Amino acid sequence: MEYTLAMDDHLLKVFYDFKRGRLGESSTATIQNLLRLYHPPHITSAAQLKAVGVEDPALLQQLASMDLKRQTAEELVGRTRYKILLSADQIQYPAVRVSGDSVTSQFVMTYKAGEDRGKAHDWLAALLAEAKTVTVVDGYLCDGQTGRLKPNARKFFQLFPRQALSVFLSGCKQTAVSDIKKICFDWKVKSDTSSRYGNAHDRYVLIDGKMEIVITSGIDYLFDASKECTLLVRQAT
Repeated sequence: MEYTLAMDDHLLKVFYDFKRGRLGESSTATIQNLLRLYHPPHITSAAQLKAVGVEDPALLQQLASMDLKRQTAEELVGRTRYKILLSADQIQYPAVRVSGDSVTSQFVMTYKAGEDRGKAHDWLAALLAEAKTVTVVDGYLCDGQTGRLKPNARKFFQLFPRQALSVFLSGCKQTAVSDIKKICFDWKVKSDTSSRYGNAHDRYVLIDGKMEIVITSGIDYLFDASKECTLLVRQAT
């Protein structure tokens, strides 16, 4: 069997309390954070189960038959796919703290070259549907010579809702701003003067400061299927 990850003793106990309906009120937030990052099946050992008070003879026997007898949580990490140890409070690798760490949970949508991106367009339109402010970070939205909005960038802005909306752009000339405003006169289009994406390499779409979409290949390839394209959708921090 291939295991995905391990959990430290405290988190494993919370996990089993949750499974058995014995979760205390103080552990509710912990299990909510755990479930954001949890991918089954996790690995454990007979010794770890006993240490957290789990007495399940059948499971203990099964683990023993798989040579999972005395290993600590840290020793089990090397036998997992992702080589991480979920923890309630530790952050030093291999630990990943479920309540906040550089390792996060996110939705990933990936297209190979030649694949239709219609589902991505529909998803983006839905995420943008009730937006009040949108920040767009992509240095290739405009034509380098004319400064006008590129055709695929125009298609991207066609996904935006036709309602009052503030759009913040990085690196676009006034000609491109005018092109965007023609799509919807209710939009206010401004330069992004914040420092949030000052040294950004990837392309980003930030919706209401809450939802962040990373477009690794650039907005152009949301509509040009000649290359691969990946979207990462996550809560902004």
